[in-house]
Amino acid sequence: MLMKNTMLIYPFLVLLSIGKKSFQNMGRFIQISGRAIANMLQPAEISFKIASQICQSVFSEKTKLFLIIDDTLIKKIFATNMRGSGKFYDTKIGRCITAFRLITAMLSDGKVCIPIACSYLFTKELLNLCSERFLSKDEIAKTFIKTTIKLFPTKIIVLLADGLYATVELLKWCVENKISAEMRMHSNRVIIYKGCKMKLSELAEQLGVKLTGRQTARTVSVEWHGLSLEITIVKRVDKKDRESIVFQVSTYKAEPREHVKAYKIRWDTEKCYRTEKQSLGLGDCFSQDLRIQYNHVAATLLAYAFAQLERKKKKLKTPEDAIRAVKEKINSTGFKQFIDQYDLSMHCNA
Repeated sequence: MLMKNTMLIYPFLVLLSIGKKSFQNMGRFIQISGRAIANMLQPAEISFKIASQICQSVFSEKTKLFLIIDDTLIKKIFATNMRGSGKFYDTKIGRCITAFRLITAMLSDGKVCIPIACSYLFTKELLNLCSERFLSKDEIAKTFIKTTIKLFPTKIIVLLADGLYATVELLKWCVENKISAEMRMHSNRVIIYKGCKMKLSELAEQLGVKLTGRQTARTVSVEWHGLSLEITIVKRVDKKDRESIVFQVSTYKAEPREHVKAYKIRWDTEKCYRTEKQSLGLGDCFSQDLRIQYNHVAATLLAYAFAQLERKKKKLKTPEDAIRAVKEKINSTGFKQFIDQYDLSMHCNA
């Protein structure tokens, strides 16, 4: 089965197929072998190049974009021979599992979220057995930021990340390079406020800082390891009406509500990972080769980008609605005809 847009076959098969996104299972949908499907899997660089083109078109008229960096575990429970997998602590189940740890960079305007890059983090045990040097999480984040600035040199870029990235190294680099960053920070961090050393938990109790009445957020200027930063104290209420205080650190000045609003956009990654794992087979590659695993992950992230493109075009509510719309379109036209007629530039500009 010859198709013109061969680069698009694999990510659209990810969108179309039902069940596990293995080479064999996806091959059954277009009646070819699993080996043939494996040969259609493009290098990750190609997948992310296409995703970047989608971003440049979709966000062309935006003045501000949010670069969201987050990580997740790709479970490989029975895959002791898969290169790069290791033992990681899964906070959801409270124990260590065999998995890949994936860091993903996504661009969002607050409405549409598109993945543009990803990288693996390896356990110390694996790194000790390998002579090759791999990037640290802070170095990976810097690479993602540089990639985003190269894509959008004239736009305002705000980095959003959780407390894992609120390190002295990364925040110092952001300050020195005038990068706007918004991150979660742990309550036990010791800062200097008005000349006094204290933990963030103590800062939240200071007179004139403590949230009172209906206040839900307050921002104050502090010093941390010689860095001038903004700390936003945020009151959260969970589904059971239980209140808690969390802290955000940022490298730019803004109103408290703006800091809170910006950080909430980070939850787009949670939606992406949920869709990736439940509908797009993020962890369904069974190859022992780390490069093939990486290429598969990149292809599923590109599939998510296509779903987001469809969601924006048709003004659909969720990525899952967009995936169903793509399936209906493919089923009505036929897979080969759909791929041959798919014009990426036309869909990007729609």
